Amino acid sequence: MAMIARRLLALTSMRLSVIKTLLYKEWQVELRQRYAVAGVLLLAVAMVFIIFKAFNDVSPRLWGTMLWIVVLFTGINAIVKSFVQEDSGTYMYYYTTVHPLENLVAKLIYNYAFLLVLIMVILGAFVLLGNNPIKDGSMMTYGILLGGAGLAIIFTFVSAISGAAGQQSTMMSILALPLVLPVMLLLIKITSVALRLIQDSTVTKDIMMLAGIDTLLLGVVLLLYPTVWRG
Repeated sequence: MAMIARRLLALTSMRLSVIKTLLYKEWQVELRQRYAVAGVLLLAVAMVFIIFKAFNDVSPRLWGTMLWIVVLFTGINAIVKSFVQEDSGTYMYYYTTVHPLENLVAKLIYNYAFLLVLIMVILGAFVLLGNNPIKDGSMMTYGILLGGAGLAIIFTFVSAISGAAGQQSTMMSILALPLVLPVMLLLIKITSVALRLIQDSTVTKDIMMLAGIDTLLLGVVLLLYPTVWRG
């Protein structure tokens, strides 16, 4: 309890100006590495194109499942560089000038925004190359917002661990895939309801469960990240 109280106190004392500066830095880095962003988006569109060419007639059930599989694997590639791309000099500079939670919150906000954009691109590609079987737009929106948050939190934290361990994308893939299983299973179920593939009166509980998982993940990350930072 004492550790949780210290983390909450540190969270309330974060400087918004520092977080805004770190967010601006992340944006500037992306602008200097446009090829990396373009590569991730091209990978996403190419995967969608291959899916529709391979299956020819994509059923709504396959549509909903493949949507999140593409998001999963392209999302890993998009966020893996979050901490890995920083060299030791940059790391030491942050270590001496900003609070670890300030750095973490900036990374989380940026990665969440980037992942939402990626989901929108993938969703647009699915609609343009195939069709739009979504019957409940609000349900799909809840899934995208909450599912994107869960994936962003997991990928960001595992990227931090991977960068600290020097294992880069290999360790990221090993650690991330088991952690995203609960989020992915709930997302696929919520999407099935949004596509009217199943009728489930308990889907509201699934949405609340997904929100609870996001909150739990965020709390665990806030507790553990300063230890990873110091390590």
